[in-house]
Formats: sequence, structure tokens, C-alpha cells
Amino acid sequence: MTLTDKEQALYAAIQEGMDAPGSGWLHEVTPFRNDHVTAGVLGSLILKGLVHSHEDNDGPCTCYWVEVV
Repeated sequence: MTLTDKEQALYAAIQEGMDAPGSGWLHEVTPFRNDHVTAGVLGSLILKGLVHSHEDNDGPCTCYWVEVV
């Protein structure tokens, strides 16, 4: 499967993980400084079946946990 440079960057960051390889909070692992870019690239990786993400509303803001599939 071919990935764009941005897809590859985010996928590699998720593979590296936060506390353990392959998972972490999206805001902790993203290599981008732009939430809109991150959201678009994450959506593309989800559509390609490479990562899974779920929303966590348990706190003052919404966070997203991401995992390599």
C-alpha cells in the first residue's frame, strides 16, 4: 500500500507510540502542529485500515486514542 509523506509520518509516529509501541493519545504522537492536518491524515489512515481511533470525553476536552491495527 502506498502512503503519502504525511500519512507515513503519522503512521510512523503512532507505531513508535507514546508509552508503548503502537498506541497513544493522538495529541501526544502527532508530528504535525496543525489539528486540521492531523485529522485529515488520521482519517485517511483509518480508511486504509491501518489505524483505529476512539474518542474519550472523560475530562475537560475530547481526546483521541489511536492504535496500529
